[in-house]
Amino acid sequence: MPNSKAISIPIKDIAQLKVVLAAWYAFLREADQLSHQELTDSLKTPVIYDIEKDKVELLFTGSAALLESFRSHINKS
Repeated sequence: MPNSKAISIPIKDIAQLKVVLAAWYAFLREADQLSHQELTDSLKTPVIYDIEKDKVELLFTGSAALLESFRSHINKS
C-alpha cells in the first residue's frame, strides 16, 4: 500500500485482542472511501509478540486519514 502509515496498539489478553480486531473490522466495513484493494490490505493485521517482554501488539496499517479516523472511532466507543 503506497504512502501507508502504521499504528500499534498494545494488547493485554486474548479477550481484548478479539474486541480490538472486531472494532477494526467493523470500522473498515463502514468506511466508504476504501477501494477493494485497500480494504483487503487493511484486513491483514500483523500481531507482534515481544518474547523478551512477553507483550503482544497489533499493528494497523493504512493511510494517515484512515488511521486517524479509526483512532477517533475507538475513542468515541
